[in-house]
Amino acid sequence: MNKIDCKVAVIGGGLSGLVIAAGLQKKGYRNVTVFERDNRLGGKLHTIWYKEKSYELGAIFGLPVQKQLQSLMKEFNIKIDGPSLSRVNYDINGNKIMQIPKETLGDFLKEVDRLPDVLEEYKSLERVNIHHLETSLMLPFSKWCDIHQFSVLKSIYMHHFSSYGLGDINQVPALYVLRILNYDTVMSFLEVPELFTWKAGVSSLIESLSQTVENIKLGQKVERIALSERDTLYLHTEFEALEFHRVVITAPLDEFADIFDDDEMKDFLRCIRYQDYTVYAFTGEKIPKGCGCVLENLSNNNKGHLIIWNSRWDSISEEGLLTTYAYNHPKLSKAESLMVLEKDLLKLGIQNLKLHRYKSWKQGPYVDTHVLQKGFYDKMEMMQGKNNIFLAGEIMSTVSMENCIRYSNYLINKYF
Repeated sequence: MNKIDCKVAVIGGGLSGLVIAAGLQKKGYRNVTVFERDNRLGGKLHTIWYKEKSYELGAIFGLPVQKQLQSLMKEFNIKIDGPSLSRVNYDINGNKIMQIPKETLGDFLKEVDRLPDVLEEYKSLERVNIHHLETSLMLPFSKWCDIHQFSVLKSIYMHHFSSYGLGDINQVPALYVLRILNYDTVMSFLEVPELFTWKAGVSSLIESLSQTVENIKLGQKVERIALSERDTLYLHTEFEALEFHRVVITAPLDEFADIFDDDEMKDFLRCIRYQDYTVYAFTGEKIPKGCGCVLENLSNNNKGHLIIWNSRWDSISEEGLLTTYAYNHPKLSKAESLMVLEKDLLKLGIQNLKLHRYKSWKQGPYVDTHVLQKGFYDKMEMMQGKNNIFLAGEIMSTVSMENCIRYSNYLINKYF
């Protein structure tokens, strides 16, 4: 079927979905529709405004090594014009600490020197799509580090991986850690970090992309996908049923397990796990400037406690806004979790603390070692295009703006 007549549905209006929709239109597809169940676009790219300044409830920054992200910014003339961002590490009592203790610095430098040669052994990490994984990448990242005798690097990776809500390195397979924090990304964190932000917030990327997509349906959750006798696909929402020739799913794939008639595929998709990660935005007085991370609270034993706080803007008025990040405690209510976090924040000397905004995320999708060993990603590759359904989003690309953009472009160029 020619591109003009082919009707394509993209389920999910986050970064992946909008990159795919915009890319398909560039390739000549004239009937592309994006379905987003929320009443806003962007997913984890979520900027809010307070007293005419932008703050982030999701993704916070970009890095110079993220070439796909910078290419997208160049395309839409989006400038790096936001506040500077650098992270300082603290203990639970609010004292500044070093990320790398002096006594381990020598071992750290030796491990960093070996890292490129070790990563060279894992050819699957170089591919955009995930398949034919080396066996040790399926193990929890902490075990992968033990295999390669990376004791100091294990902690360094944990500081950056776990702090952004991506999970426990004792549980999450090395595949995810090493794709999200590839060598260049880790080095950019370890050197003087060049983290860039946007004055209008990370949602400026979404606003620019959405303006190029002609048909977007907000507030319409796709409840069912049905194959017709003509080999077309009907997307059913609570309002309507629309017919398409191809469907791309960028929303969480576990929510669509039942559309497949393959039992193994259904079981695999139901095995996708997430981290419960929450962002709280507080107003208050005497808010500390900058961005801090409480390294001790990265332990599973300290779930619910403050991990990162970020005031974003250096020039703060009498009352400012502070965004804070924490894993949800599995046994505490929302009210109890809020009390835990407020006690942590009082140690920073903040006064008149009030909750302004709250956002809980299903963060860092992954499948565990057992599911990877059974061939999860090889199965995903086999299912691409079956019944004209294509799979994208974070579980396929692994989490980061860079990876989402890269995989979305790969999918367009390979299958459309």
